[in-house]
Amino acid sequence: MRLPLKQGLKQAIMPDNLRRSNLLLFPLKYLIASFLFFLIYSQVIFAQETGHIKNPELIAVPITEGEIIVDGRLDEPIWAEARPVGGLVQRNPDTGKPASQETQVRVVYGKEALYFGVILNDTNPDEILASVMRRDADQRRDDSFSIIIDTYHDHRNGFFFSTNPVGAMEDILIFDEGRNTSHDWNGIWEAAATIVETGWIAEVRIPFKTLRFDSDRLETWGIQFRRIIRRRNEDSFWSFVPRDANVFRLSMEGHLKGLKEIRPGWHLDMTPYLLSGIERLPSSDSPDREGVLNAGIDLRYGIATNLIADLTINTDFAQVEVDEQQVNITRFPIFFPEKRDFFLEGKGYFDFGISGKLQPFFSRRIGLVSGGEIPIIGGTKVSGKVGRYSLGLLSVETDKEGDEPETNYTVLRIKQDILERSDMGIIAINKDAIGEDRFNRTFGADLNLSLFRNLNINSFLIFTASSDIGDNDLAAYLKTSWSSELWGFSISRLDVGDNFNPEVGFVQRTGIEENRGSIELTPRPKDSSIREYDISTSINYTTDQQREPLVREIELSFASLMHSGDHFGISLTNDFERLKEDFEIRSGIVIPTGEYDFNSIFIFAASDTSRIISGGISYEIGGFFNGDKKSYDLSLRYNPIRYLNLSTSYERNEIDLPAGSFNINLINARVDLNFSTKASLNTLGQWNDDTDEFLLNIRFNYEYRPGSYIYLVYNQRLDTANDIYDYSIMLKIKYLFRI
Repeated sequence: MRLPLKQGLKQAIMPDNLRRSNLLLFPLKYLIASFLFFLIYSQVIFAQETGHIKNPELIAVPITEGEIIVDGRLDEPIWAEARPVGGLVQRNPDTGKPASQETQVRVVYGKEALYFGVILNDTNPDEILASVMRRDADQRRDDSFSIIIDTYHDHRNGFFFSTNPVGAMEDILIFDEGRNTSHDWNGIWEAAATIVETGWIAEVRIPFKTLRFDSDRLETWGIQFRRIIRRRNEDSFWSFVPRDANVFRLSMEGHLKGLKEIRPGWHLDMTPYLLSGIERLPSSDSPDREGVLNAGIDLRYGIATNLIADLTINTDFAQVEVDEQQVNITRFPIFFPEKRDFFLEGKGYFDFGISGKLQPFFSRRIGLVSGGEIPIIGGTKVSGKVGRYSLGLLSVETDKEGDEPETNYTVLRIKQDILERSDMGIIAINKDAIGEDRFNRTFGADLNLSLFRNLNINSFLIFTASSDIGDNDLAAYLKTSWSSELWGFSISRLDVGDNFNPEVGFVQRTGIEENRGSIELTPRPKDSSIREYDISTSINYTTDQQREPLVREIELSFASLMHSGDHFGISLTNDFERLKEDFEIRSGIVIPTGEYDFNSIFIFAASDTSRIISGGISYEIGGFFNGDKKSYDLSLRYNPIRYLNLSTSYERNEIDLPAGSFNINLINARVDLNFSTKASLNTLGQWNDDTDEFLLNIRFNYEYRPGSYIYLVYNQRLDTANDIYDYSIMLKIKYLFRI
């Protein structure tokens, strides 16, 4: 039967399951009123003068002769020729005032690298804190100096490099002005630092091959400097950043000029590896000890100045640290972050959705099944930026393993910059079992608007199709949020169909319509030991697709941050849950179908992490379905010298239900022994009595030259319930050739 034209258009534009969700009718009048209100409000805010230079400029000086040795001394003649910039401005604790200590930054460059020479004066050098040496450790508990570079000057994507007074290195990839970041990325660069009588000196070298940029547009790069003085809990910036913005707010950066005749290079990086070791894995039907000998290679080629191709052959991730155990007393899967190098590089070009809740592409679905590894035959990836377009293309093939067939995974992500700080894009994902008539496909489109300084609107629509599910289905999302130094709010709606099935993604729950809203106040009292209060309230109201209520959660919380860095807080929660089917929370313990209404209270306190001994404690007590729950969480960290860091945590849950009671204990202990900023021995032990497992991971890591590593890794898993003992010892050597 042929539909009338108007009805046919409506059917094409809004399929039945999308019209059923009424997503497009979601608080339209409210959104329009909010938009008009904040349009007027933002103009009032922007009209106020900050009293600081907007987008200050820095001129990079070319190196005409000689070379720079990165030793943290700044004794080469070129450093005297470069004009320093300073005048950093506090964000905390005294917003808008000059930094309490003077900082001078100089920038020079050669044909292959960009150099930063930084003098960080300190009137109390004996109080400089430098406890971190390990690569990528969080340096916010130390004095530190950070460089943020926006090479495309698009106010969206950039690179974060940070070092402390002993030359430790931390780096982060920034995407979408901090909406997505990759903290596990390891770029190739160098840093050195020395503590002197007047403070400390830092020297940084960043090869142009580590950065991505358009060599035809070098007139201006975005750049920002941040200094942390830990004893004051002070962070200050070269280009002023208010408290409602984070360090990744690239649109507030200064400008770096003077770069000429540089190129990232049509370079080729080759990183072959050799792996040798022994393993005994009775849990995977390999009870005998077996020798392991393997080799592979990773290739990286600059297709264009800002487009990179990665190729991996016979991929291995033996050096990757094991996941930290989590306790799950819900009906839904828990999220573990990606840690494998190949998938982390260029990660932001593939990001889509709500991290940890609904993602159409989740790279841990490739090569990992139920905690076990599936061999990766090879993979290729192209990522980068061409004009106003960002591109991510990935294709990986996994080998047959047990019941898992040989499978190809292909992902295409394209995103276009619109307006000043907004974007729109699409994603397409295909999973194809080779030689079998099985597939899963996902298609999505998103729109992210950053309007004025404080208003953000995020939305997406995703469609899935599977060979074994007759009815396809959708997921849709819309969120509006506003944040300022004093207050903020957000309101969102998520609609996930019953048959929504992204097999290469992560979805926490299907068949729901979830509505969330929150309001937060962050006032700062004057002349008080308390730096900031945080008062918030939130509501989550979730129904099934027939609008029958499933969840109602109302939370009221209060927290305070002291000038000392200590903080504490309390929250009260009222929960309503409707179970549509019995929930077997543990073997033989069933929570029956029905409606449940219960309350809980949560209290926490934590000390400043810069102390030699620091830690935190939390306690939660209240109802839990038709019973009671008590939860305890204790963490402790001991850092007597920068070479040694000891930490432990203990989590206990006591669940008392009419059908039975059970307790869960999770213990985590970590020892980091740092021989230098390039070599460390890291030990992580975990005991989970819920799964009756003891896990031990010991990793020696030595970066013997930039980008080249030696790893010695011992992994152990002891299943006490079934008397199964798995272990492996692996030596892996990687060597980087840069052509």
